[in-house]
Amino acid sequence: MRPQSELELFQALGGREDADVLAELSRRLRRCVHWVLNRMPGGHRLSGEVEDIVGDARLRLELLRHRGFEGGAPEFRTYLYKVVVSACVEAANRQRWTASLDAPVALPDGEAKPLGDVLREMVDPHLRADVEVETAEEASRVRTALASLDGRCRSLLRRFHVEERPIKELARAEGARANTIEVALSRCRQRLYAAVLFSYVDGSRANRREQVTQAAQHLEGQLGEVFRAWWAENRSPTQISKQLGVEPGEARRLLARAKLEVWRAVRDAGAA
Repeated sequence: MRPQSELELFQALGGREDADVLAELSRRLRRCVHWVLNRMPGGHRLSGEVEDIVGDARLRLELLRHRGFEGGAPEFRTYLYKVVVSACVEAANRQRWTASLDAPVALPDGEAKPLGDVLREMVDPHLRADVEVETAEEASRVRTALASLDGRCRSLLRRFHVEERPIKELARAEGARANTIEVALSRCRQRLYAAVLFSYVDGSRANRREQVTQAAQHLEGQLGEVFRAWWAENRSPTQISKQLGVEPGEARRLLARAKLEVWRAVRDAGAA
C-alpha cells in the first residue's frame, strides 16, 4: 500500500482528530525539522526545541487550512518545508534573544548591567524608579514572556529600552510617524504585561483575562478605577486622566502602581 503524502495526511485531519494520522504527520515534520537544523548554522543548539518547533509548524499548517490549499502533493511538500524553515529560524531568533537577556549590556551613559534589570521598565516605564524585579523566578517569567512576543515588539522594546534610541530615530528607521511608534511601544508593553500575568494562571486566553480581572477586584479607589478602565475597557492613560479629572502624568503613575499591585496579586494567588 502506497504511503500517504503529506497533503493527504493534512487533509485527513480536517474536521477530525485521528491519533495515527496526527502522529505520522508529526513524525514527518520532526524529520524535516532535524534535516533543517542539521544544515542550519548553530542548529544543534536547538535540539531541545524540536518538539516546540514541530508544534509551531503544525499550528501554521492549521492556519493554511482556513485559507485553503489548491496545489497538489509536491506543492504542499514544498510549502511544508518552507513552514518548517520559518519555524526553525524563528526558534533560533527567539533563543538568541532569550540568551542575550542575562548578558551585560552597555548603555549609552556607559553603565553596564544585565538586560534583565530593565525588564520592569519594559512592562511599564513608571515602574523603574519604584521597584526592582523581586525574585529570580519572577525575572525569568518576564524574560520568557518577552521572548514569546512577536519579533517587531521584541525589537521595538529592545531598541527603545535597552539601546535607548529616540522615538524619532525609530520612526525614521521604520518609515513611520513618531506617534505611530509611541502607540506601538505602548501596545507592546501591554502585551508583555499580559503575557507575564498569564504565565501565572491556567486556561484559555479569555479565562486568563477573567482571572486577572478577578485578582484586580481588591484594588480600591482610584487604583481600581484606573486599572479596570485600562484592562477591561482598553482606555489610554490620557482618556483615563480625563475620566478621573487628573493630569495625564498622574494617571500614568496611578496605572503603574495598579499594574504592580495586580501583578503581585496574581503571582501570590498562583503560588497559593
